[in-house]
Amino acid sequence: AGQRVELPCKASGYPIPNTRWLKDNVQVETGGRFHKTVVGLLIENTRSSDTGMYICEVWNSYGTAEVIGSLYVKQPLKVTISPRKVKTSVGSQVTLSCSASGTDDPDITWYRNGDIVIAGNNVRIIGISRETLIMDAVTKSDSGAYQCFVRKDRMSAQDYSMVVLEDGTPKINSAFREKVVSPGEPVSLMCNVKGTPLPTITWTLDDEPIIKNGNHRITQIITSDGNVVSYLNITNTQVRDGGVYCCTANNSAGVVLYQARINVRGPASIRPMKNITAIAGRDTYIHCRVIGYPYYSIKWYKNSNLIPFNHRQVAFENNGTLKLTDVQKDVDEGEYACNVLVQPQLSTSQSVYVTVKVPPYIQPFESQRFSIGQRVFIPCVVVSGDLPITITWQKDGRPIPANLGVTIDNIDFTSSLRISNLSLMHNGNYTCIARNDAAAVEHQSQLIVRVPPRFVVQPTDQDGIFRKAVILNCSAEGYPLPTIVWKYSKGPGVPQFQPIALNGRIQLLGNGSLLIKHILEEDSGYYLCKVSNDVGADVSKSMYLTVKS
Repeated sequence: AGQRVELPCKASGYPIPNTRWLKDNVQVETGGRFHKTVVGLLIENTRSSDTGMYICEVWNSYGTAEVIGSLYVKQPLKVTISPRKVKTSVGSQVTLSCSASGTDDPDITWYRNGDIVIAGNNVRIIGISRETLIMDAVTKSDSGAYQCFVRKDRMSAQDYSMVVLEDGTPKINSAFREKVVSPGEPVSLMCNVKGTPLPTITWTLDDEPIIKNGNHRITQIITSDGNVVSYLNITNTQVRDGGVYCCTANNSAGVVLYQARINVRGPASIRPMKNITAIAGRDTYIHCRVIGYPYYSIKWYKNSNLIPFNHRQVAFENNGTLKLTDVQKDVDEGEYACNVLVQPQLSTSQSVYVTVKVPPYIQPFESQRFSIGQRVFIPCVVVSGDLPITITWQKDGRPIPANLGVTIDNIDFTSSLRISNLSLMHNGNYTCIARNDAAAVEHQSQLIVRVPPRFVVQPTDQDGIFRKAVILNCSAEGYPLPTIVWKYSKGPGVPQFQPIALNGRIQLLGNGSLLIKHILEEDSGYYLCKVSNDVGADVSKSMYLTVKS
């Protein structure tokens, strides 16, 4: 549609023939967009209504002739993405819609920054024609140019949208500072936070949530520039109100926290400590929460030894925190004592027991390649980690279907997959997941099913017209994708195949067929199509080309 087209009809005869055109058996009125020329009918700015059967009639006093043809006017493919630009924050949801005109059955493909978009994790592609792209909890890597490609027959069209993601992670603009107060003195703590979407702010004291009551009030306002300001007010401060206060700001883009100590004058003591569980190989923190002020020092001991006594221990004397890096079960498990010097000659202490749990460790196994029909065994061995251990499997991120013909054997700390008759449906990524009380770990391996080559279209004997083009059909499938090579033996005798020299006249097509543009007499003979992919035996089939004048 919108283009110009000329319907060819060039007539000869004497006297010079008359010409008229009919569309769907109705005479075409020339003028406007329709013009009769010496070589046919020219139509300007074609429309859908121009589609139909056209007849060119010519006649003179000695006879008549006609030619019949069809004209099909297609609406051009047009694609529109909405919205054209998305500006939002990390962690939010983004939805793009693609609409196409000029086809009732569009084939839609989505691209991000030139790479095809695949559904999974936070990405969904829905609709009869995959016309809607939904991304949940977007991350910074999801920003960029999104294209919607629509293909129909030989036509294609595309449109694009820009997705700009701002870092909406909460940030602390300003907050309270460490201070010393006296009992009965009112205290007001403030946290000013920005973030998109608006963050939620919560308060804790020594890691315990603040309970709102008559003595503790929490209020919140949103400023004109979109910041959230939260206040924690304590009307009648007591010694037990001393400690480390923390305000935590959280939204879908992330979380940030700020903490500082509020000291309330009074006799110093240690809050009761709960036993903790640490995970081997990770860092853990133990807090000694001191209330009252002043106090003189905070020290940690293990088995009466002052900490730190190795390079993995860090004691923060100013706030009573002990950090253990890369926790080791045989060294770090046990009882720890926090000792606080509350007066020059008086101290108080509390103990905490640290239990170290060891997560599973899976002995790595490699990706494997097998041929269709073979038997497969994939082992998963958990070489370390606290027992009991539970082992499960997934294929392509989902539980393995029962109808897939995969047998799972679990024995103690091992698990294995058995497949007795490998088929293409077994292709995929297999994940072994090991869980215990400490953690869940996984290891993934790709199973690649190799398929020997087989013909999709076999070559058959053909005739070719001298100096015309001919295509010798041959196509095959398999995995990896097979390579097709053609050979030739001249004439009708016993075939002696030799490689064919490809050139401008003889070309190998993308599907494996052989194109001969201008057939010559010497092209007559046997042709062999050989297919191989290094899996199983090669396959081949010959045919005979007869050149006719």
